Order: sequence, then C-alpha cells, then structure tokens
Amino acid sequence: METQIIKWKNMWQEQKSNTLESNELIERLNQMERDAQNQRTKLIVVSIILITACSIGASELLANKYYLISFIMLLTGVFIKLLPLYKSKYEVIYNESDFNNRDFIQNLTKKMDYSIKHLLIYMSVIITALNIALLGLNKNGTIFNFEINDENRMFFHLATVILFVVAYIFNKKNLDVNRRKTLSLISDLENKN
Repeated sequence: METQIIKWKNMWQEQKSNTLESNELIERLNQMERDAQNQRTKLIVVSIILITACSIGASELLANKYYLISFIMLLTGVFIKLLPLYKSKYEVIYNESDFNNRDFIQNLTKKMDYSIKHLLIYMSVIITALNIALLGLNKNGTIFNFEINDENRMFFHLATVILFVVAYIFNKKNLDVNRRKTLSLISDLENKN
C-alpha cells in the first residue's frame, strides 16, 4: 500500500511540474506577442500621425515634389516594418488547452524571418525619405527661421547618415535579443514535445 501511495505521489508531482512548465511557456509566448502588438500599435499611431499631417498640410505637401516623395517613402517604410509584424501575429493563449507546440514553433519561426535585410531596407527607405525632405527644405531656404545653405545642408545630410548608423546598431541589438529569446523558446517548446 505504501509503495502505491509513493507512486501516486510521484505521478502527481510530475504532472504538477509539467503544468507549471506549460504555464511558463505560455506566459513567455504571450509576452512575445504582447511586445509585437505594442510595436504594431506604435507603427499604426505613426501612420495615423503621418496621414493626419498630410491632410492638414496637403497644399504644402503637393506644392513641393520633394515633400510628396518623402511622405510616400516614409509611409512605405512604416509598412515595410509593419508587414512582418502582422504576418507573424498569433492569438494570446488564455487556456492551456489552446496550447499547441507545433503551431507555435511554426509561428515563432515565421517571426524570426524578419532579417537584417528587411531592417536595412526599412532604414534605408526612412533615411532616404529624410534626405529628400532636406532637399525640399533647401529649395525653401529655411527651416524654423534657420537659413539653410550648402555648408549646413551637408551637416544635415551627414547627421542622417549618423542617425542611420545609430538606428542600425540599436535595431540590430533588439533584433538579436528577440532572436535569442525566440530560439530559446523554440528549444523549450521542442523539448516539451
């Protein structure tokens, strides 16, 4: 009788351990999806602000071809960043019965497909849009009552190159951290199978 009790006790502890492990995995998956949702929300807000600014200053935007090209490129850059975030979207798990390792491994693998190439394309489009807007400002001659001439125009263009390098380093670091988290989570999900 005592051996039977010990056996049941061990089975119960093992089951409890598996439940805790599943809950931890589900929480990690949910946190990754919440982070992605925050990014999507921020990018949608940026898009709304850009579209609102366009509608408020439509006459000025349409009067200068540099501004129009810059605006279109900025929106394109936002959509380049937003598209992979929506492709890898999945629902937050509230119930352990909704948890399916294979599906989440596939979703996490899709999420990792956002590569350095996508990052460079996104950042190049944004920085090019800023430089084109600077060309338009040069045509106007001033920005916030600050006269733009050839010397300080070169300074602004060099500042965008520095901005590109800093943004690349920052985004690459975040991409690497997310990739490590994702690989760790995929490994844990595969081990749970």
